[in-house]
Amino acid sequence: ALRSAAQMVPYEVSIGPIIITAPIRVGPRNSSEIVMAQRQIWFGIPLFPVLVMSSIPRPAETNRAA
Repeated sequence: ALRSAAQMVPYEVSIGPIIITAPIRVGPRNSSEIVMAQRQIWFGIPLFPVLVMSSIPRPAETNRAA
């Protein structure tokens, strides 16, 4: 159990800042306002490096290979 937990920690640490970038870009912490802010431009375009960074730990977090 300790080994499994130790393997998950690096992925959790990297996912935290990735998730926080969209609310920081919008300002408010309300999810509906984040969705409304994407009417002009989808956040995947200006935050493309964050999109790539999120695709790396996602399969490791779910223990599934792509």
